[in-house]
Amino acid sequence: MFKRIITAAILFSLSAFPAFSHELTIKNTKGGVPEAGKTFELTVQSAHRFIVPEEVEILSRVKAGIIENGKLTESELKANESELCIDFSVTPKDLSGSFIVTAIKDGESWCITNEGGKSGARKDLEAQGLKVISANKYDKYAKAIFNTSKEDKNFAQVLGQPLEIVPVTNPADAKTGEYFDVKILLNGQPYTGPVWASYDGFATEYENTYAYYTEAENGEAHIKITAPGWWGIRAAQSGLPGVEGDYDHLNLRAFLLFEVK
Repeated sequence: MFKRIITAAILFSLSAFPAFSHELTIKNTKGGVPEAGKTFELTVQSAHRFIVPEEVEILSRVKAGIIENGKLTESELKANESELCIDFSVTPKDLSGSFIVTAIKDGESWCITNEGGKSGARKDLEAQGLKVISANKYDKYAKAIFNTSKEDKNFAQVLGQPLEIVPVTNPADAKTGEYFDVKILLNGQPYTGPVWASYDGFATEYENTYAYYTEAENGEAHIKITAPGWWGIRAAQSGLPGVEGDYDHLNLRAFLLFEVK
């Protein structure tokens, strides 16, 4: 398969790829490092620029928290309108190794109609007399890995999310100038498709602009690290079967976040 790897900044036009929705990410905006038994403050962000918050997601559509014993322990979420994000915290019990924090958005149906974009199921909008041209649902998954160490293997946990990016390279071993390897799973099977990556502070003036692009083949992707700091790797799958009367297509978005020191 022809494969393109672009190591310069790329602005992907909407004509070249499916339209970019707001991307769901996680950030430790308070700084500091986690301590066992103490509150660790984070935010869920939604934006077109990495990682620059642009809107507050609907709280009822989002859940977030720490992964403990392979399961999500949900945190209380608080909308932060002034900072355009959702605040939450986790309390890691054991810091002998890395831990994963995840955020999940159960997207609502979004329809393009003869009166513009509308939220709601196809059948409900049609019942109101609207002509629905298309109906899509966007489910989003973000994972952030903290407290990595060279001996630890927790970073490679597979959570079973419908679209999931799993590190193969230990983030504790990630180095500028070297490749960071991941496997990407779509409903548990190897994903083939586009992969974007960027780091915090890169091209924050422009929407949908990433530092790196490649294509995963048979679930494997390789991202060359070009700077230290917080990195995000993004994958997307559009056009999955929908639910009759509700939405025509299901679209999945996934982000993996980790720090390169």
